[in-house]
Amino acid sequence: MELFLAPPLDAERERLLEEVLATIGNPVDAWAIAATLESMGLRDVDAAERYGAQDLFELAQDLYERARQRLAMRPAVRERPPEVRFWRRLIRFLKFYLQGTLFALPMAGQIAAVLALNYSLWAYLTFSEEQATVVAIGTILSFMVTGGFTQAISRRGTFYVAQRHYGLAGQVSLRFIGLGNLLIALVGLLVYGLNGLFSLYDQQVILVSLLYYVLLAELWLNSSVLYMLTQRAAILLSTLLGVGVVHLVMTRTDWGIYAAHALGLTVTNLVVAGYGYLLLSRRARRLSEEQKRARLPRLGILLYTIVPYFAYGVLYFGYLYLDRVIGWSVPERSSPYPFWFRTPYELGMDWALISLILTIALLEYTINEFSAMIIPVQKLFSAFDLKGHNRYFKRFYGRQLFLLLITACLSIGGTYKAVVALRLFQGSPLIRDFFSSPITFFTFWGAALGYNLLVVGLFNSVFFFSLSRPGPVLRAIAIAMVVNGVVGYGLSRGVAYPWSVLGLVAGSFVFALLTIRSAVRLLDRLDYYYYAAY
Repeated sequence: MELFLAPPLDAERERLLEEVLATIGNPVDAWAIAATLESMGLRDVDAAERYGAQDLFELAQDLYERARQRLAMRPAVRERPPEVRFWRRLIRFLKFYLQGTLFALPMAGQIAAVLALNYSLWAYLTFSEEQATVVAIGTILSFMVTGGFTQAISRRGTFYVAQRHYGLAGQVSLRFIGLGNLLIALVGLLVYGLNGLFSLYDQQVILVSLLYYVLLAELWLNSSVLYMLTQRAAILLSTLLGVGVVHLVMTRTDWGIYAAHALGLTVTNLVVAGYGYLLLSRRARRLSEEQKRARLPRLGILLYTIVPYFAYGVLYFGYLYLDRVIGWSVPERSSPYPFWFRTPYELGMDWALISLILTIALLEYTINEFSAMIIPVQKLFSAFDLKGHNRYFKRFYGRQLFLLLITACLSIGGTYKAVVALRLFQGSPLIRDFFSSPITFFTFWGAALGYNLLVVGLFNSVFFFSLSRPGPVLRAIAIAMVVNGVVGYGLSRGVAYPWSVLGLVAGSFVFALLTIRSAVRLLDRLDYYYYAAY
């Protein structure tokens, strides 16, 4: 490359650079400029005669250096774009945090129903431990079997909804619901057959468990469509309607709690499925003709793209219930079955679940903030300042992680204080029984720590899922699940069954550490991963 050029040649190169920049913007490298020059019809002879270069590639290298010098001479960009100033971030935080808590509305509705009526859509305060075991088996099985399908509907369906392809969103939801129903039936038959073969439980007990399993599994599948359409209020109203049916059966008939739950869940499923279908049909009818002609990929391709998210759904729900399965399966003389519901343990887990809800709501803010700022922030940095760009997002990550940890501490402490304050009502048998066992307190602290460490891992997962990179999350949660199982099993058999909760703590700690390490590595090359994702 020439170091000194006559003024006419220098001016010619500057004019040529202007033309190149107008065509391709900031060039990635000299090869991009060379390709542009060739597309403009320039040859080596033109580079020599008109611009004083040996060939086209030397000319391209000179133009690239000039482009870099121009960018280096620009004034420094502002550290923070207007979109993320403090007050605007505060307003956005409150908005999205409240939206995150809305995910817990159906659960809050069920808790309110239990406190007011002694029963909800599938719970009952006066269940014996045997009856609670029956329901617990069906509930855990329903989450395990449908977890992958609900994640698949959420991932792929939300993708089509964001593009307003409601017809495709409906088609993909129906496909996965159909596959989910097939697996629900196969697993149900398998469980019934194996129990008949090995006589682990009375067949009548297993039939009741399978009743809850099927109805709850259908509810999770159908509700995933409404979650995809962000119809949280509709889910709340549908489940409360089901509670109303349970209440009618319990107060107007002598059919019993099993029949009441079955009818309530059936009505809720019909309403949720019908409303979801109605919404998608209405929105699909408003599509343009071109959108209506759109078709889903072949089933094989569709399944291939969704397999990592399906696996994540299975692992996630398996992880959530693993400590219970381990603890409740500790052999005891008073347990007639190999898997037996432990009331004090479950009370502690449910108590800790409140802190999980308060912390996990923050992820809604993180997701929306990251999505909203990634393009505006890119515009503030030149293509030659990739380290500055990535460093900006690492600082964002650090702020979000710090905020999450503060929220977790406040949620654990606040949940403990709020529930312990109920001791003022010790005259109530319900309150007195709740605080009667030290196991409940032990389990609460272990589960609260484990759940909130889990949220740290889920927080890191937000960045990977946003960039379509589920691999590191899958590896981390699989390793965490092994740690959860090994630690929980060893302590529950070596000390006492409540110590299985420490498996949750250990596994969640590993999950948090592994995902933090992977997230930092991802943010070090965020420019590349964002480009690769889109």
